[in-house]
Amino acid sequence: MKAAVTLLLVASLLAEPAFAAGPKKKVCFTKAEENAEQIVRGGLRLREGATGCDDRPWEMHTKPLWDQVDQRFGPKFKQQTDIRRTAFVREFAGNAENQVQAWDGRTVLYFRNYPLSVPYCTEIKQSLQDMLKKGWGSFIARAHLYRIPVEDDYQPCS
Repeated sequence: MKAAVTLLLVASLLAEPAFAAGPKKKVCFTKAEENAEQIVRGGLRLREGATGCDDRPWEMHTKPLWDQVDQRFGPKFKQQTDIRRTAFVREFAGNAENQVQAWDGRTVLYFRNYPLSVPYCTEIKQSLQDMLKKGWGSFIARAHLYRIPVEDDYQPCS
């Protein structure tokens, strides 16, 4: 039942633009805004993965690692979130907050319901450990490897 509800919710979020009158302009992000979006999505992936992988049956003890990462790098995540918010304010003037919440909801829903496995949870744990040991740069390098489809959602601003 949970999977059916999730599938229905995801389908409705993805189908909404198809029902709008006429074609919609694809949102434009600068390179810095696109990078910020990649980092924000990577952070959401780690947070949701750490929460899911901490529970049974995985019990990878990842939630305390995420808490340390959040405490140590929270200001850097906020800085990237602020860069991203600037793009939303520009592209969705008058409805920016609702758009941010919709995009965040879509991303969180995806990662919260991502199928967990030993390899996935091991990678989440390793990413968190590396970030705590090697710093922000190690996260940035990995965030770009996640191939979270930022470029599918935004066109480059010209």
